[in-house]
Amino acid sequence: MRRFVISIIIFVLIVFTGTVGYMVLEDWVFLDSLFFTIITLSTVGYDIPADLSRVSHIFTMALILSGITVVLYSLSTLTSFIVEGEMRNVLEVRKRMKKIDGMNNHYIVVGAGKTGFFVCQNLLKEKKDFILLDKSEERAQQFLKEINAEIPYFIGDAKNETVLEEVGVKRADSIILTLPSDVDNLFVALTVKSIVPKINIISKVNDPESVKKLSYAGINKIVLESEISGNRLAYMATRPNIVSFLETIIHTPEKDLQLEEVDIPKNSWVIGKSLKEIALPDKVDMIVIAVRKKDNKSIFNPKANTIIEEGDVIIVLGEDSKIKRLREIVEQDSYQLS
Repeated sequence: MRRFVISIIIFVLIVFTGTVGYMVLEDWVFLDSLFFTIITLSTVGYDIPADLSRVSHIFTMALILSGITVVLYSLSTLTSFIVEGEMRNVLEVRKRMKKIDGMNNHYIVVGAGKTGFFVCQNLLKEKKDFILLDKSEERAQQFLKEINAEIPYFIGDAKNETVLEEVGVKRADSIILTLPSDVDNLFVALTVKSIVPKINIISKVNDPESVKKLSYAGINKIVLESEISGNRLAYMATRPNIVSFLETIIHTPEKDLQLEEVDIPKNSWVIGKSLKEIALPDKVDMIVIAVRKKDNKSIFNPKANTIIEEGDVIIVLGEDSKIKRLREIVEQDSYQLS
């Protein structure tokens, strides 16, 4: 696109130069100078005025050569633009950027590797808005083939502030770091925090010694891959039924039940009331697993007299349709208790 625009600009400059040249050399009016410039560049072949000066002859030859050069360059650029698929790429990039610009409270996944693949796969299942960010076009294209889904992605270095702003880091809910290097994840986290200090950052880590360093960088959640793998292997050996149950809930696409978080918004009618008063089992028929308070303390298997406060998060187990109904209920500022 830049090459094509440049060629157009050069062509306009040549037309301008030719017009002004004839106005100066032959003392012609603007319209006559422009007309002769256009027919000269187009090689239409009108008769050359008999009184054309020798200087104007030389000027005309230079004008013809310049015009031919620019036209050939423009045609070759336009041909490559179409034949090599550059036009399609430009349109696709614009389409992606338009979608990215319209995103709010989305997730940014940094790294088109194996870990990033599973992160994006789960976000697709949960129907969340997210952007894949990687600095390799080739790796991103391979990633898209493997995941077999159309997802918005951006090619750029996550350590660059401009790139982060392009993917809407100021509007994002969370950023998930899956780069293979702990140092790179650390550097990206510091860059992100310099732009949006309060954003939620989740990062994987390979070396246990890097956990403290990433914590100091302000990363909210750190996942040590070796620890997760080790715990999972141990649980599969010692508690296979529990693992099977959780996998059915979390990883099955057509699952009937799912674990979900329900935020208690400001001015909700449930604030200040006990779970007994709210009577969730009667209203939506689901199980309350835990209540996470604003101080990040969790109450597991909460009692009927547990009071719900503003900013609490209720963790429930139930069907998707009933969880949606629960969100509608808690978002109301008034509700008729039965």
